[in-house]
Amino acid sequence: MSDEIVPYTGVDAIQTREAVVAARTELTRRRVELQKQQEAARQELERKRKELEAEFERQRAELAAQMAPLREQLAKMQEVMWTVDLYLGRDETLQLVRDGQSAPADTPITVRQKVLVMAEESLILMDRQHGYGGMNAEHIDEFISWLAADDEHLNRVLPEQKGVVVLIPTRVQSDASNDFERVARNAQNQQSYWLLRNGQKLYVLTVDPELVIRNRVLPRRREFVEVFEQRLFGFGGTFGEPVRPGSDEWFELKKRADARRRHYMRVMLVLQGVLDRTPVWHPLPASGASFMSIADQDAGRIVLLQDDEHSIQLGEGGETFAQWQRRLNGLLRPGLRVIGNWGVRDFRDMYEEGGRWARGYHPRIHTGNAEYPDANVPHLIEGRRDGGFVIRYERTDKVFKRNQPVPDRPGYVYRGETAVDAKQRASCVVMPDDDWVLPFDLVTVPELERFLYSREERSKHFLTMVPTVRAALQAKLDEAAQEADFRGLLGQLLVAEGADAEGIELLVDELVHWYKLAYTWTRPLNGDGPHEKKAADKIVAEYRARRAADADDAEERIVTAGRQVPGAIAVARDRQGRWFAYAPSSPALEPGIHLDVTRIYRDGRLGEPERWKVLATRTASALHVAWQNPEWSSWTFGANPRHYLTGSERMALVDRVRERTKGTPAAVTEFFDPQQPDRRGIFVYSWADEEHPDPASAPTVEDSDVFYWRNRRSPVAYRGWVIDRDDAGVPVLGEDARGRFSDRVPTSFSNYAGGSRWGETPWWPDDARDYGEARPRLIWADESVLDGMADYRRRCAQAAEARRQQKREREAEAQEYVPGILDLIRGRQIGAVRARFEQDYGRDADDLWDGHLKSLGLTDPIHSRDLWGIVAIALDHGEQVVGRTLRDLADSALAHGMDAPGEWHPRSTGVDVGVYGDIIVPMPGEEARC
Repeated sequence: MSDEIVPYTGVDAIQTREAVVAARTELTRRRVELQKQQEAARQELERKRKELEAEFERQRAELAAQMAPLREQLAKMQEVMWTVDLYLGRDETLQLVRDGQSAPADTPITVRQKVLVMAEESLILMDRQHGYGGMNAEHIDEFISWLAADDEHLNRVLPEQKGVVVLIPTRVQSDASNDFERVARNAQNQQSYWLLRNGQKLYVLTVDPELVIRNRVLPRRREFVEVFEQRLFGFGGTFGEPVRPGSDEWFELKKRADARRRHYMRVMLVLQGVLDRTPVWHPLPASGASFMSIADQDAGRIVLLQDDEHSIQLGEGGETFAQWQRRLNGLLRPGLRVIGNWGVRDFRDMYEEGGRWARGYHPRIHTGNAEYPDANVPHLIEGRRDGGFVIRYERTDKVFKRNQPVPDRPGYVYRGETAVDAKQRASCVVMPDDDWVLPFDLVTVPELERFLYSREERSKHFLTMVPTVRAALQAKLDEAAQEADFRGLLGQLLVAEGADAEGIELLVDELVHWYKLAYTWTRPLNGDGPHEKKAADKIVAEYRARRAADADDAEERIVTAGRQVPGAIAVARDRQGRWFAYAPSSPALEPGIHLDVTRIYRDGRLGEPERWKVLATRTASALHVAWQNPEWSSWTFGANPRHYLTGSERMALVDRVRERTKGTPAAVTEFFDPQQPDRRGIFVYSWADEEHPDPASAPTVEDSDVFYWRNRRSPVAYRGWVIDRDDAGVPVLGEDARGRFSDRVPTSFSNYAGGSRWGETPWWPDDARDYGEARPRLIWADESVLDGMADYRRRCAQAAEARRQQKREREAEAQEYVPGILDLIRGRQIGAVRARFEQDYGRDADDLWDGHLKSLGLTDPIHSRDLWGIVAIALDHGEQVVGRTLRDLADSALAHGMDAPGEWHPRSTGVDVGVYGDIIVPMPGEEARC
């Protein structure tokens, strides 16, 4: 046959088409043959490639097996050489930074376990401050000079006369914008500097930077044992299960433990090298000393001090800085002073940028564009606003005003805005949870010094507060210096009253602190005679009352009686000498607010308790507390009574909302956010099925989600009100609360899985964890109604599950029909394709059929899900399926679907069966008629 295409001559179209079909068929055969040859060649090349890769992998593995021992031996030799170099001091520097008298020969050499941080040691001790993070590697010389200049500084870091401690510059990450510079600075800040002391002599040693020392110079006692205590925790697992000796994991952990041992051995070898090669710790005992000798350690010549391990086990106890700050800030009131840093990011980020027609402003500042208060100086709280406290301060910035007089030109004014000095003071609102402020009058000098000198308190938050803490400490000391004359006179008065002269300064400081808290407006006691006389009289009277109470054996009897009050957390005496026992009021929705106060008489009798009292900060500060438990120290004093409900007030509101609800009340909840104490709401949930007022008698529906509010058939009614107070201070129901609390309070029994016998509830249980305090809480419930509702829901769920099971059975039955229907559809589809194929290629081209059919990529014209859907709907309604056409089934399914949409297919328009609508459904496994 010629390779040329037969031209159309226009004489006989049928003969021309037959010639074209024959030519096309032949060309297709040739193409298919070439494709087969190409595929065979590709497969052969792929086979050879795999053989070559396998051979390469085999040879590589053989070479790796031969190299492994050599590589391991080489690594060991390098490690040994490095260790020897550490001992010989090949890459170390040793510098004498202070000379003097050496310690005696029999002085033990102490090795401290804990790695110290220069920035943390010097942050509050050095006169110069290097930002919030303290110093870094650039200030090493400055730190060493400061350390060597004063024995007090040195004794804090290394108190032993002969010893060693390791320091690093800082743990604060560099904030350099350049990645390479940041990595380099961080590496420098992690380099270790070894401080060696011998009496008055002081040396600084640096070693090979490859010997990285992180947190400890010496291992913890259990460090190597704990490596093998594998911790497993997960579904079906155990906790605390040790690794099985001999397992692969055991050998891997053994390598890790051996690596740690070698690391600590190298540290000791560095010290031993210094001992053997240098006179740093000379004179030595006649028998010498060795850091590697257990005998020298037992004899006390070498002391390994586990100071890091002690701090881990014991710590310094008490509150953390953040807890202490939060507790004291909760005691703020007008009349006290605060000191803070208003330049922190959290405060600055509150600023609202202005637009085209408005200036920017800060919501805490009035006026909104005024400058911020001076940082780190005390400010007096002069009032309350927006749930916080108001401080006021003089402005030094300019304000713009119109029509200002022109200097030296009487009668003339500037028409435009002119900058003039501000005459009105600015104000700033301080919130109790602001973590950038301290209550100046509530903190004491010992507390401030404790946190400043604590090695355990080095959180990021504390580091940012160090300038404020230092400023508060200095302001305290300055104020005490201003009051020196008054304090001296007061000390003489107290000594005359019988106080011990030896400890008079501490007593004066304690009583002055008491006085400033006991009376509303705090200010220094100097320069105001009448004020000082009043203060002296009050303080002496307080001292007499304390002495009288101490001398009177009735106090023990009173305290014993007070502790018998149920739930008592404190027994205290007020300024008038009266004794009271304080117990938390119950039931309380917000803990730490209300107290039941019981009078205790001198003979031990108890008075009638005054319930639901809020103790003012001033009152609490003036109490002499003779006994307390830890709960007392965390109590919130000075709370606004208008923001909290007593037990009787809450129950009165509950009765009111139960009267206003629809149906049978089941539960009442309350929402309160401590961050917004003036925002409180009350909500009632009730069974509202008028035809069946008893949930136990309500007919079951096939819907497990009947309690969802969005379901129109839900029998649960919900209402809510904002809680306000009238002019007399009585709590009342305010506006509808659903809009105001819609994002926090659920409208149904389907939000919180509280684990109660009622299943999901619209309130959090009291023992819920990992959630904030702002959450709905149950304050009243009719358990019989809740039990009936829960039973109703269970019955509905069971009915819904039965319905779902019925649907699953229908679906499984319908699935049996689908293969036969699909076979008929595919047969008709392929028949049409075959007819077209024979027209294009002729009847003798069977060898090309399979390839042609595959190239078309045919899909089912009707999805199998739609087929079993229309069959399932028919079966579910008891209709005949076999012998009916697909169009008939689709029409029937659409009709049923309009009554109950979404049963098996989501389309309300039905299933389009197209040209296959006349196909007749066969019996499962049998042929069907078209």
